[in-house]
Amino acid sequence: MPSSTRRTFLGSASAALAILSGCLTQASSSDPAHWVTVYLGEREKSHDVSVTIRSESKDILFEKEYRLSDSNEADENVPFSPSTDPETVIVSVDGTRFERDWPGFEQAELPCDDPNRAGIELWVENGTDGSPGIRMEAGCQHVTMD
Repeated sequence: MPSSTRRTFLGSASAALAILSGCLTQASSSDPAHWVTVYLGEREKSHDVSVTIRSESKDILFEKEYRLSDSNEADENVPFSPSTDPETVIVSVDGTRFERDWPGFEQAELPCDDPNRAGIELWVENGTDGSPGIRMEAGCQHVTMD
């Protein structure tokens, strides 16, 4: 390989490694966050959904509204601050309110091993009579704040 080509290649490779190194450093320095994922369980239905996570002192830690439908059936791994202690999950589906405790150590998946944080998956489903319902599952994964 001629020396000018080799210098160009090495310069490009060094620049790429520097960029990659910066990305890896930035990603690894971010604190892991709690997270919320919402899924539409039955894609032929549409639902207006709101999710609120509160602390023990009733502070709002997370709040988001959704219009779930076949064209918008999921919102995955939405982070919220890892420095908070979530206590209560409040979900409204088409005006029907559901309240659950944030999952704790009683869940087989919890507590999470570092660097993972606890999060929840919410499945919006319909009962046999067509009434809305939710299913909540705990999980552990590494999601970071933007």
